[in-house]
This record gives sequence, C-alpha cells and structure tokens, in this order.
Amino acid sequence: MTAFDPSMMNPHSQVVLWEGASSDLTNVATAGRIKAASYQVTEDAVRFASGIISNRQEAVPLWAVRDVDLAQSMAQRARGVADLTLKLDPAAGVYGQAVLTLKAIKDAKSVRDLILRQANVVRDYFNRRRHEMEVERNRAGASHIYAPPPPPQAPPPQPASGGDVMAQLTKLGEMRQAGLLTDEEFTAAKARLLA
Repeated sequence: MTAFDPSMMNPHSQVVLWEGASSDLTNVATAGRIKAASYQVTEDAVRFASGIISNRQEAVPLWAVRDVDLAQSMAQRARGVADLTLKLDPAAGVYGQAVLTLKAIKDAKSVRDLILRQANVVRDYFNRRRHEMEVERNRAGASHIYAPPPPPQAPPPQPASGGDVMAQLTKLGEMRQAGLLTDEEFTAAKARLLA
C-alpha cells in the first residue's frame, strides 16, 4: 500500500484551461507589445509570470484557492477588465503568498468561475484520494488479529528461611483465594516452598 504523498498535491499539469495577460495601461498604451503580467489556469494550478525588465514565474496549486473576489474600478469598467484576488488556504503558505491578484483581466467573471470550479474539482480529487488511502490503511491494519497478552503468572516462590515460610504459605493461600493461582499451581508452589 502506498501512503498519501503531499508532493502529489504539487502542480504538474501542462493542460491549459485559460490563458490571458494583464490589460493594464502599459499593455493598452503599447498595443499589447508590453505585458506586465501573463496568467494561465491549468488543470491543477494558476501559473503567472510578471515583470517587464526581469521575469518572475510562479505557480499556485488550485487546491489552495479558497475564494476569488472580483474588483473593478471605474477606469477598469470602461475598459471591460477587472482584478481577481485569489484567497489562498493558510496551508499553502509554502507557495509564498496568502493572496494572489490577477490584474486587469478581460472577461473576469468567466475566469473567476473557471478558477473556482476547477479548484473544487482538484480539492475533491485530493480529499477522495486521501480518504481512499486512509480506508486502505485501516483495512490493512484490521487484517492483523490482535491477541491480548497472557495474564501474568504468579512468580515462583523463592527459597525461604525458617520464619518466612509461614508468611509465604499464607501469601500463596491468599493468591489462590483471589483466583490468581489454580489449585494445581498452589499445590506445586507449596511443595517447592516446603521442600
């Protein structure tokens, strides 16, 4: 049986569901020749690249996306774009941010719906996979029959000096009455003590 490996939750897919760029004022002024940021939504991640002079590329797994807010200024409304702010699960802190903003996105409502829908699909898949592995692990553990350890046996009496024999015989009798010794064990221990 294979244990659930958290690295399975890292983004791997190269299948692109949506691709776009920031339609900010720089992009509009240069007729699309200069892009401040570009974005992709794959089957399991939101990938983005930003920067004009230098380039920064990152990927955030979709399972980490908990909510997507849409915000639109008056200037953005006139251009038909909006910002999408993805709120990430705190467990996704290893990916570097708590929120991710996709700036000046065209058809932002459709992109938001796509991201939320795909995030739910990915999260459901990992939850089902984790549950299946847990059930498998429990079944494997249940196949072992648990046998309780045998009850403790009375320690054999130690050879005694003259005065201790009576105390040990009394103790053996008490152990037999308490059910700690069978009659046979009592008789054998008494014979050893008196020998």
